[in-house]
Amino acid sequence: MAKLSAFWQETRGALAPIFAVLILAVLGIVPLAVDLGRVYLVKSELQRAADVGALAGALGFLSLTPGGRGLKPVTPDAPGGLSTSQAIVAANYADGTDLQLLSSDFYYGKWDLSTHSFSSLDASQLTQINALKVVVRKDRLANGPISLFFAGLFTSEFNAIELTAQAVALIGYAGYVPPGAGVLPMAVDEDKVGRGSPGELVRIYLSTSDNDGGVWFTAGGLSGASDLRGWINGSIPSPGLRVGDQVQIMSGVTDSVLKEVGRVLNNSGGSMDGLLAVVPSGARSGLVPLLGFVAFHITGVQSQGADKYVEGYTVPNYVAPQVAPGGPNYGLMAGMPKLVK
Repeated sequence: MAKLSAFWQETRGALAPIFAVLILAVLGIVPLAVDLGRVYLVKSELQRAADVGALAGALGFLSLTPGGRGLKPVTPDAPGGLSTSQAIVAANYADGTDLQLLSSDFYYGKWDLSTHSFSSLDASQLTQINALKVVVRKDRLANGPISLFFAGLFTSEFNAIELTAQAVALIGYAGYVPPGAGVLPMAVDEDKVGRGSPGELVRIYLSTSDNDGGVWFTAGGLSGASDLRGWINGSIPSPGLRVGDQVQIMSGVTDSVLKEVGRVLNNSGGSMDGLLAVVPSGARSGLVPLLGFVAFHITGVQSQGADKYVEGYTVPNYVAPQVAPGGPNYGLMAGMPKLVK
């Protein structure tokens, strides 16, 4: 027993310095962990500000307001993009302080979908801009670096740290129309789409005709005459559609569907802009891929006589506020920018 007691006394004596070292190590690691946690939090706050700043800047560039509806001509506003982004970033904070977005940290540019890379453009190159990049910083240039309390106790080299966050918002062309966004159950032949200028006069007949420039279609489980009338007048939400979806095109629709288009047109003053799908030229029945979306200016409905049709022409340089990007260039911009970086 005496030997065992001596052994434990000797062991305790040997462990004491080890415990002391461990305690000192823990006392050093815990404060550093606090600093690192703060850095991680501030980094996430900067990223949030960059994300919303890029999205808001894209809306400002397109002269759109959140929640807007209906097609409208694109009126790019480069200064508006910057001011909108700066206002949104300023409404955010990081490390408990408000943020400032430098004008030099707001970039107009082009996003390459194949290489997933951003290249800057001059603000005057409006027709080429399809993306905006925002860099939000906490450093010596703007908003001040983050002061580190515990790390600075060990070395002055780590008494502050500089952080930045960036985001890229893609504008692009219409690729996805969400449910209820108002796409009409009519599609235009791809060869009738005017790229860069209004297209030729298109007539979509009640029944199949050699003069058709488009076709009727159904999607989302809506197929009967009652469904199509509700789809047209908005009493039934239009289905969600994406480029690449298979849609059922038809040889025609019932007379009541065409008359419903005429009634909606009359209520709009005799002409209106509608959101139409684009399908392969000449297809008149069966399932076909949806190629894209286009703005279509409806000028009239002929609901009397032997030939009954909807007529109008495609118009370029329009934007649809509720539509997301991802489609080819048929002249319709997406009004719901998305983050790609």
